[in-house]
Amino acid sequence: MVGRPVPAVPVGSPLTPSSTAPSSPLSHLLRDPVPFATIDVGTNTAQLLVVESNERSLCRLHTAERFVRLGEGVDASGRVSEAAQDRLLTTLRDHKQAALEQGAERIVAVGTSALRDATNRQVVLDRVHRTLGLSLNVLSGGTEAAWSFAAACSALDDGTGPCLVIDVGGGSTELVAGQDPAAHRPNYPAAIVDRTSLDIGCVRLTERCFDDQPPSSRAVEEATRIIDEALGATALTVDSAPILIGTAGTATALALVHLGPESEWDALHGGGFVLRHDHVQHWRRELLRLSVDEIRALHPEAMAGRADVFTVGVLLLDRVLSHFDQDRLRVSPYELRHGLALRVLAQNGMK
Repeated sequence: MVGRPVPAVPVGSPLTPSSTAPSSPLSHLLRDPVPFATIDVGTNTAQLLVVESNERSLCRLHTAERFVRLGEGVDASGRVSEAAQDRLLTTLRDHKQAALEQGAERIVAVGTSALRDATNRQVVLDRVHRTLGLSLNVLSGGTEAAWSFAAACSALDDGTGPCLVIDVGGGSTELVAGQDPAAHRPNYPAAIVDRTSLDIGCVRLTERCFDDQPPSSRAVEEATRIIDEALGATALTVDSAPILIGTAGTATALALVHLGPESEWDALHGGGFVLRHDHVQHWRRELLRLSVDEIRALHPEAMAGRADVFTVGVLLLDRVLSHFDQDRLRVSPYELRHGLALRVLAQNGMK
């Protein structure tokens, strides 16, 4: 993918407490424009980003996404299966090779919901390290939310007032409320005022409720009930009329589906694309009557590896918009892997 500069990172901006620590082996990456890589291992995907950084900016050099489905069966068994581990190793081997080919001097790899929940996560981490020499660190829910929020907000030039970032993942849905994120650039996590994690994501809830696609009306009612109960149990502090920002696979994939089967990621660049609630409701109705193959045909690239869980993802977006009584969802093209690169800047770049 062609490199894309992101908003400048001015020297001397406020930083997170961790940035006061001594320089790490990554610190030279901020002085010299050399590539480094981040990998986000989620419940459904393993995403690679290679960036070039200096004291002023990040430039995206290469991205790759593979559908590992690491969280397959974790909701029921509590364990990452051998088959899922094998898929992960194959994908990480390819991501590592791609990063090295791009000249990456370091690779920062993290795991999220599926590995947090798995009782055998240490077995998985040890296997990755022993086989590939990669250290895969499991993020806490709070750290994941903070840097997903940072990534989502970094695509917006006009992030003023209250906002709510919505990250529908495979295993969980993160809701992060903030205030005036643009005023905190590049230390976007400082804008966070509250967050919550719902233990429902598109893979987890599909496995729990849907036996077929299209699903039965009873299955839809059950999934809707679970989502609404989870939202109703949250005590999230959100100011009135927040800007809702969708990040990660479900939101960006829905935006591309809405734009048509030939649409490309570049159409979302700049953070100005908006899905209205009636758009989301339209696609919810359409998806509930389509087969997996028909969903895949809506946008073959965006639906690759996602078609069988996409309906639940859109259902989650619809219920979140209804719960907060908002009509617009801005779509950010940046997700956690980009936030991890911003985290490197914050931790190592500017004292």
